[in-house]
Amino acid sequence: MGPQAALYGIAKMLLSATDGAQTAELLLRQVLEVTQAARGFIVVREGDTFEKKFDVQFDALSNDARRFSRSLVRHAIATRQVVHSADASSIAGLVKAESVAALECRGVLVAPLECDGIVWGAIYLDHPSASGFDEEARIFVERFAELAALFLKRAAEVTALEQRARSLERDLLSQADFEGIVTRHPRMLEALGVVAQVADSDASVLVCGETGTGKELIARALHINSSRRTRPFVALHCTALPATILESELFGHARGAFTGADRDRTGRIASAHGGTLFLDEVAEIPLEAQAKLLRFLQFGEIQRLGSDRIERVDVRVVAATHRDLGMLVAEEKFRRDLYFRLNVIEIVLPPLRERASDIPLLLEVALRRFWKRGGEPRWSRSAQQALVAYEWPGNVRELEHVCERACLLARSDLLEEALLPSEIRAVQPRRASSPELFMSFSHAELETARSAAVAEVERTFVEGLLKKSENNVSLAARTSGIHRGQLQRLIARHKVRTT
Repeated sequence: MGPQAALYGIAKMLLSATDGAQTAELLLRQVLEVTQAARGFIVVREGDTFEKKFDVQFDALSNDARRFSRSLVRHAIATRQVVHSADASSIAGLVKAESVAALECRGVLVAPLECDGIVWGAIYLDHPSASGFDEEARIFVERFAELAALFLKRAAEVTALEQRARSLERDLLSQADFEGIVTRHPRMLEALGVVAQVADSDASVLVCGETGTGKELIARALHINSSRRTRPFVALHCTALPATILESELFGHARGAFTGADRDRTGRIASAHGGTLFLDEVAEIPLEAQAKLLRFLQFGEIQRLGSDRIERVDVRVVAATHRDLGMLVAEEKFRRDLYFRLNVIEIVLPPLRERASDIPLLLEVALRRFWKRGGEPRWSRSAQQALVAYEWPGNVRELEHVCERACLLARSDLLEEALLPSEIRAVQPRRASSPELFMSFSHAELETARSAAVAEVERTFVEGLLKKSENNVSLAARTSGIHRGQLQRLIARHKVRTT
């Protein structure tokens, strides 16, 4: 590929880049190919310093071979000029620099990456021959530097925006109480951000999600993080209740209102006065009861069954459903006006299979909750693989039940795959590249999956190493070449038994 074609390809790549690290490495490899350089790296501005970030063919070499001239890098950044190792003899201060002398007969080309008067980094190229870089290579690298500087500037701005967004999210979440909610997944964190933002309003909230995803926990979080937290949180599960019974539960009744009503009763709405009413599975409310619920939402008034008296109440409503209310409205099975009254704010909770990276964290928390014996419980590798691979149709609730069952049936603090239900044992392990791990394909999801994969590899390595060394940590450190302190930290981090 010629220099001009390479620059065109580089420009296209920079314009469409979404992954900074991967793009930088690909670009660097193209530059090495065009200039015939043997190796290279890019340094990037971080505050007032410059850090070596992306390199090609440096890590594969010995320590001595990885040496490079920091003096040339500093000079290029300070002068904002392309500099060649052959120029060192004519540049004051460089001719005596130890790092320059160490280059011996190698050729080095360093170009600053400057944009809008700011140096965003530098590219360092190394050639085995002192005359390896000709004038055409210099011109190409100079033009490449202009493009790369624009990319680094944009990447720095995006990083700053992401850091600010994460900081704002942390500030928002740190001020809220999310007791019982366990997650690191971006979609769940986004939902919790909405909870923290709207908790102190009086607006009705509709929480949607499959059974077992934690809709009531979200409702309680909305209540706890509002100014209503000292007042009642009242829940009503609307499933399979006849219209008369449901109306009585919601609005209460006067004595003699119907057969068996031998005394006055305060309904759930009045009981929640000043607080929050949680209506679970609101889609199951019969049509005849929906009209009265709508009046309460519109005017804040209720009328008990069998009574002529109108009562005013102050209640914030949070509704939840696992069904598609919009479709039920279209089918005329749910009132459209009631739907809009309930759905002022909508929070959608993803099923557990769509946030599989949360499964190891949830399992760890569930173990601590349900393990009632001594020792430190842990899942065997095969059990954990099966648990992560399973689709969890019952979501977090099912996971907790499976974990509780395993804790009750276990005969030691190592929980084996045999303790799991047959439907979980039958599932093939989930591949790391499975699309279920990535829903929004965001950088945060990638980091979460990468961390989980690294943790699994580290644990497998430590377990195998200790088995090979018969649980002798000192011997394991010597044979593996890992410092004993680092190995002990890995053992502690992954709770690997050494006895």
